[in-house]
Amino acid sequence: MQNNFKVAITGGIGSGKSVACDIIRKKGFIVFDLDKIYTELLRNEVFVKEICKITATEPIIDANGLTINRELISQKVYNDKNLLSLLNDFTHPAIMQEFLSRAEKHKGLLFCEVPLLYESGLEKTFDFVFVIKRKEQDRINSVILRDGKTKAQIKNVIKNQFDYAKLSSDEHTIFIENDSDTSVFAERIDFAIKKISK
Repeated sequence: MQNNFKVAITGGIGSGKSVACDIIRKKGFIVFDLDKIYTELLRNEVFVKEICKITATEPIIDANGLTINRELISQKVYNDKNLLSLLNDFTHPAIMQEFLSRAEKHKGLLFCEVPLLYESGLEKTFDFVFVIKRKEQDRINSVILRDGKTKAQIKNVIKNQFDYAKLSSDEHTIFIENDSDTSVFAERIDFAIKKISK
């Protein structure tokens, strides 16, 4: 019998993934964040040098030591799908390996925020997936407030993200609607957790 069950929290931009993770943390569960793990790995010299090798860039030194020039690399991969694919083929397995290594130290239900779960083909790595759903206009309004992006910029991001409408709910995938206040959202999350805890 396995020691823990790993649950991915995913959804499109502005859907409420981080809010869901905050609610789950307050319930006493451990919640990982793959973006945070990636940022931490950017302090690992071997990891940094491999990214620089793939992208033909030089590492930079900041106040905390060696890291990558994220802005330059973003510009390089923006219009180069082949380079982006090569970069993802290295970074995604490394990030997942680090997450799984950390997860092994814990028992019970473990949650992890994974923004690009389906784009990265990582859904089968998890025992369950919570997909946060929200109306597009509410998502746009949320991101405008959070990031200061324009409506057109956000719509472009949404257009290029995974189409969650293609998914259907099953024993592995649970949809959680974020279309009301935080207390109702929390109740729905609680219901989903109880459902997978049976």
